[in-house]
Amino acid sequence: MATWRLTPKHKKSFIEIESWKKDKIELVHDIVWRSGSFTIKSDIKPEIDLDNKDGLDPDNNDYGYEFEFEESDDGHGEYTYPEGLSAVEEANLEALIEKDGLENAGWIYGGNEYYLIGQLELTRTED
Repeated sequence: MATWRLTPKHKKSFIEIESWKKDKIELVHDIVWRSGSFTIKSDIKPEIDLDNKDGLDPDNNDYGYEFEFEESDDGHGEYTYPEGLSAVEEANLEALIEKDGLENAGWIYGGNEYYLIGQLELTRTED
C-alpha cells in the first residue's frame, strides 16, 4: 500500500481549531499554520479535487479515505474568549493560557479540527 501526502499549495492555508470547555463555557483557539500535511494510504492515486474551492475537512468529507495528520509547522493562534467575561476574568484566562495552565484550572481539552483551504498538492511519498 502506498502513502500519499496531501498539503495546501499555498502557505497559511492549514487551519486548526482547538476547543476547551469548563462548566458550560467554551474557549476556542484558532491556529493558522504556515504549512501542514495529512497522509492517505492507497494503492492507487486518491481521487481528490485539488482545486478545493470549498475547503477540505479531513475528518468530515465525501472522499472515503482515512486522512492521518502528519505535521504542522510555524503556527500563529488566536483565542476567542467566551461571551460575558469581565475584563478581570479575561485577564485571568490569558494568564492561564500563557502558563499552559488551562488543564490545571479545570478546563477540559475538547479536541481539534483541521481544515485545508485553497489549492492542494498530492504527492506519493517513499514507502
